[in-house]
Amino acid sequence: MQPRISARHGKITEVTKEHIIESCSKLDQYFDGIIDCEVVADKEKRGDKVEIIITVPQHTFTATGKGGNLYIALAEAESKVEAQLKKHHDKIVSHH
Repeated sequence: MQPRISARHGKITEVTKEHIIESCSKLDQYFDGIIDCEVVADKEKRGDKVEIIITVPQHTFTATGKGGNLYIALAEAESKVEAQLKKHHDKIVSHH
């Protein structure tokens, strides 16, 4: 799965893009039916903000992370969306 990466109020370096791609590829282990992944990085006055939007069949999950730098914000958003995917997966498995 190749995430769509965009930036608001700044630019994203190639190294950071590689880190985002690596982080998003880990999400496949929590739910294998991911259709789309979008990552929006935003520079703010008091740090960085990252929003991850994951689309699976019939659902869309969104998580936002804030931090002093992009990597901290990405890790926070990733852990939030990870929890949502695990919960969704467990719900599906328990009903079948």
